[in-house]
Amino acid sequence: MEKMTTIEKKETPLGKSYWANNGAYQVDRERLYDKLVPFSGDAPTIHGEMIRSVSRLFYDFCNNGNCNAVDTKMEECHQCGGCGYEEFYDIDDEDGDEGCRTEDCHWCDGSGEDEGEKFVTEYYQEMLDFLNEFLKDKKCVGSLEDFMIKGAGYSRYKFDDAEMDVYNKVVDAVMYQVLTTENKPNPYFKLDEQ
Repeated sequence: MEKMTTIEKKETPLGKSYWANNGAYQVDRERLYDKLVPFSGDAPTIHGEMIRSVSRLFYDFCNNGNCNAVDTKMEECHQCGGCGYEEFYDIDDEDGDEGCRTEDCHWCDGSGEDEGEKFVTEYYQEMLDFLNEFLKDKKCVGSLEDFMIKGAGYSRYKFDDAEMDVYNKVVDAVMYQVLTTENKPNPYFKLDEQ
C-alpha cells in the first residue's frame, strides 16, 4: 500500500540543476542518497535504486559526456569493404604499364569500420530499464533515453540548460515519487552479490 503524503510537486527551473547543487529537491535528494544508496552495488530498495540509477546516469553525462553510457556499433566500412585501404590503378604514360598503389581509405581513415547505430551500454541500460519499470513518469525516462542515443555525442554536448533539463526532469520525477510513496524492497537486489 502506497503512503499518501501531501507534498508540492516541484520542477527544477531552467538554469538550475542537480549537477550545480540547486535542483528543486536538492536537499531531499542528498539526504536520501546518503540514507538509501550503498557505497557500491545496487540499492536494496526501489527508492534507493531509483535514486542511484538517475544519479549514475546524470554523473556519466556531466562528468564523461556519456562516453561510458553510450557506444556505437561498428560496422564494416562500406567504401573499402573493411580492409582499411583503397587501391588505385594508374597507367604509366611512358611505357603504358599499369601500376597499383594503395592509400588508407578516405572514408574510415584506414580503420576498416564505419559507425553504425548508437546504443546505451548494458550497465546504463539496466538503470534505464529499472526506472522504466518502477517510475510512474515513463515519459521523462523515454526522453532521457532518446537524448542519450540521439544526442550530440562525447565532446559535442553543450551541457546547456536544455540538455541539463532532460536529466533534471527525471530526478524531479524520481524524487517526487520517493517522497510520496512507500519504499519497498528492490526485487532485483541480491544480497550475496554485494
